[in-house]
Amino acid sequence: MTDRERIVVTGLGAVTPFGVGTSRFWEGIVSGESAVKKTDDEQLRQWAPVIATYQDFDPSRYLSKKAIQGSDRFTQMGIIAAIEALNDAGLGDISYLHEVYQSHRVGISIGCAFGGVQTLEEGSERIYTGRSKRVSARLVPKAIPNAAGAGIAIQYDLHGPVMTYSTACASSANSIGEASYWLRLGKADMVIAGGAECLFSPTILSGLRAAGALAVDGPDQDYKKWSRPFDTKRSGMVMGEGAAMVILETLENAKARNATIYAELVGYGTSNDAYHETSPDPSGKSARLAMEEALESGQLKPEDIDYINAHATATPAGDRAESHALYELFGDHLNKIPVSSIKGAVGHMLGTAGAIESIACIKAIKTSTLPPTINVDEQEDGTPADIVPNHSRNQSITYALSNSFGFGGQNGVLIWKKY
Repeated sequence: MTDRERIVVTGLGAVTPFGVGTSRFWEGIVSGESAVKKTDDEQLRQWAPVIATYQDFDPSRYLSKKAIQGSDRFTQMGIIAAIEALNDAGLGDISYLHEVYQSHRVGISIGCAFGGVQTLEEGSERIYTGRSKRVSARLVPKAIPNAAGAGIAIQYDLHGPVMTYSTACASSANSIGEASYWLRLGKADMVIAGGAECLFSPTILSGLRAAGALAVDGPDQDYKKWSRPFDTKRSGMVMGEGAAMVILETLENAKARNATIYAELVGYGTSNDAYHETSPDPSGKSARLAMEEALESGQLKPEDIDYINAHATATPAGDRAESHALYELFGDHLNKIPVSSIKGAVGHMLGTAGAIESIACIKAIKTSTLPPTINVDEQEDGTPADIVPNHSRNQSITYALSNSFGFGGQNGVLIWKKY
């Protein structure tokens, strides 16, 4: 494979329940912190007693008043994550960015499951309570799922392809994987890829609770422990919010501008369970198919993988199906591979999950540190043997595999390599 075909990461940006920045995110998860807390909003609390929210989020530190007025919270987080990633890549200055890359050769690939649900709900409430017969002219452009991608394009005057992938929890894994094709096919020279999501609305949370997906109780009212991947006492996922972006370039272009390279994207696979609108196929056969495709695209064998960042949302059905798929593919060798989930720390960020977990993989590779699965008191039988329980540890990593499995049977798998 030539340098033109190899895809590398040169910038990272994140807005998570821990705050703005990948450093704060990484410090939080490797130290075993949990950003989960009791829901302050009384209306939301009746459906989701705990959430992982960025409580002190202040977009005015990064965005203009006009940009804030014209955007939903998920878009604001997406733009800020892109700003962070471009700054990290040394491309934050718009004049310099356009000097390095022609604006029509820069792509934006975003994963988002729902879009601006808070804006939609606010408008619906105005109409149906009779408070008003009108809603803001900004309602539709603020609420549509492609608003984050459009907002980033406007922020940086970029005219290349801007695509939004809506594949539930696999959205940003797919957005990153599909973006790699643009680069390999020569359709773009650089891509801002990732996801943005904020689903703290009564309708979404009540729907997730009705589907049996949300955690509704936990141990001893210790709210930070309610998100419990792989633990026997888990009762469902905790909703998180945020955005995560990576800067993808060909190795040729990254070397030409002497960029710092974090890792290389070497594998991508996707599939569908074709089983149920919410429940995963318990056989895990299509999840395995996506992992096999990712390995094949990277010309790798299962035993090449040094670390797996599991989707593991703390739903019993989801954790079990993924565990089964992993054992079906890796066999007894899985017992030698550390497999952890970061959702105990930041909750399930849904459309952002694949991107933030990719950043966790990239940081794990770069720092030789495995992020832990926290809140494990009693590990369930049948789950991977080494889930890095409760505490991070040092370990050299060459290849890290990241799983993202979502409603509708959507599966997206990425493999990252040490550069």
